[in-house]
Amino acid sequence: MSRINLITVCTEKYSMLYARKLIQRFTELSDYIVDPYCITDRPNQIDDLATPIAAPFKTWWNKMYCYSNEMPAGWNVYLDIDNVLLKNFDEVIDFAINKNSKMACLADSIGWMNNKFCSSMMIYETGRMQDIYELFLPNEKKLIKFDGGDQVWTGKFLRDNDICYLNEELGDKWKKNLKFDLGKKVMGQWKFPEYIPNNIKIVDCGGRPKPHELENLRYIKENWHDIGAQ
Repeated sequence: MSRINLITVCTEKYSMLYARKLIQRFTELSDYIVDPYCITDRPNQIDDLATPIAAPFKTWWNKMYCYSNEMPAGWNVYLDIDNVLLKNFDEVIDFAINKNSKMACLADSIGWMNNKFCSSMMIYETGRMQDIYELFLPNEKKLIKFDGGDQVWTGKFLRDNDICYLNEELGDKWKKNLKFDLGKKVMGQWKFPEYIPNNIKIVDCGGRPKPHELENLRYIKENWHDIGAQ
């Protein structure tokens, strides 16, 4: 079996329960040998489950460290911790590795701030994104309030031929954004379907509501609330 690094970031406002559930679920579902890493400000809350990496930056900018050559060697699957994993998606990882682009990700669901690059799920090899990291380092303090954060800033430096957009190559049925793909607003309130298609493997809960607020949705309850320690 092949090995893969699973990387996530859990700092500040997020409970470490989020990182634990994501790591446990990915490891349970995948046929890869998984080496999990967590960039965090609370290493003692995750060191029994993953290798903690001290958070070097503030807020979402810790994600920039994922691009550093100091990260573990090999191929990485980065996932935001508010992704809920429903099914094995190894074939997506296999496709990205065989494609061998600088970065494999998804096109953003809403093209937020006219930016196509989405950093909620990324598959890339350590060493291929060092140039982006080196561009970030001297600008770190200026960028702390950059509108759009790491995703929009990073997207400015990635050319289309650097990126494999997985939802364009493989279709978009396997990963859905809870709000923008599955939900709709009714009288100012988000409404979500009780059932979703069987081919969905990942539900991205970016923004609000978060998974811990969604126990009434069966596909969130079974694949988040019922996973790991409560």
